[in-house]
Amino acid sequence: MSDEGAPRVLLVEDEEPILDGLDALFSGQGWDTVQAADGAQALEHLAGGGFDLVVLDLMLPKVDGLGVLRRVRAHGDDTPVLVLTAKGAEEDVVAGLEAGADDYVTKPFGVRELAARARGLLRRARPAPERPRRFSVGALEVDLDAQRIASEPAVRLTAREAALVGYLVERRHRPVTREELLVDVWGYNDGTVRTRTVDVHVQQLRAKLEPIGGAAWIATVRGRGYRFVAPISS
Repeated sequence: MSDEGAPRVLLVEDEEPILDGLDALFSGQGWDTVQAADGAQALEHLAGGGFDLVVLDLMLPKVDGLGVLRRVRAHGDDTPVLVLTAKGAEEDVVAGLEAGADDYVTKPFGVRELAARARGLLRRARPAPERPRRFSVGALEVDLDAQRIASEPAVRLTAREAALVGYLVERRHRPVTREELLVDVWGYNDGTVRTRTVDVHVQQLRAKLEPIGGAAWIATVRGRGYRFVAPISS
């Protein structure tokens, strides 16, 4: 964050009225905002670093939002990214999360909800004690620091997926609620925020693990949440 402690937020949106509205919303909370009207401008700003959050529309000229996101993550930048998607564009949500987005909001959105989601992503997840960072499931080695599962084919995890797996593995003796995950992995102040991001992340993670026989590693416990059920060894 800046010397004054205010979060520095990059707002990337090509529709000027929406961009101005986002700027008014976040600067009104005392945050330091920077605007970008297309993907190329966003990449220029991000190259300089120093941002605490990126609010990123996916439909952008020059370089689209997914292109921006993929380049940022490829350079090892783990700045939280909140993507804006069109209502009903589920394929965009999945693509955004796969590219490394931390959460999403669909248009049209309420300003209170958007502000709450942004504040949540600015909070870093509290580190869990003795979280296993490297372990094996059968013959497959999982390295959460490297965000990789050594398998054939190899599986790459996003930073959020690695944090999700680590949290579930540490608490594998019991089901973990969606509310716990929203607070401790996503950083939200409480688990009542309206978002399906946990379920979408789990669904996408299962699809990614399916080719190596790992789709059943994470079980859904009806009415309670999720549980990591695969036997592990260190």
